Amino acid sequence: MNGIKLNLGCGLDKRDGYINIDIREEVKPDLVIDLEKELLKRFNDESIEEIIAKDFIEHLSWRVVEDFLKDCYRVLKKGGRMYIQTPDLEAISKKIILNPNFKYGELEGYKAISYWVYGSGDYENPSFHKAGFTIPTLKELLEKIGFKIEDIKNDGGSNIIAWVIK
Repeated sequence: MNGIKLNLGCGLDKRDGYINIDIREEVKPDLVIDLEKELLKRFNDESIEEIIAKDFIEHLSWRVVEDFLKDCYRVLKKGGRMYIQTPDLEAISKKIILNPNFKYGELEGYKAISYWVYGSGDYENPSFHKAGFTIPTLKELLEKIGFKIEDIKNDGGSNIIAWVIK
């Protein structure tokens, strides 16, 4: 299957063979789109072969996530795949609870916890996390929309990684 591939919320991780999309003009994406407001309305039904949403969906409001994923499902071709990487709040919570001296790099205490839960805040929009997931909650949401789970697991650290198919 050859076709259009999307890299959503690409930041500086621009990929060859993909339409790289970000809200920030300064990262020079192929398309500047506020996906939280516009979703994927620019794309036709069943027109996309693959979607990458790496470190992205947590930046959407929890009120928008389900509609956004439904729109991803709409634009994917039958058999199209989507990759999702997002923080695993269960794994992060365990790290924090089991280690009272929790640190992340130079950050410790409430600063380290805030970084893991709310994001880095390194740039104005949409740097902060607005939605949170565990493996069971993400799996349930994706299946409710109609996706088939190819693989969903913790990456061995603080992220959920998932491959799903329409």
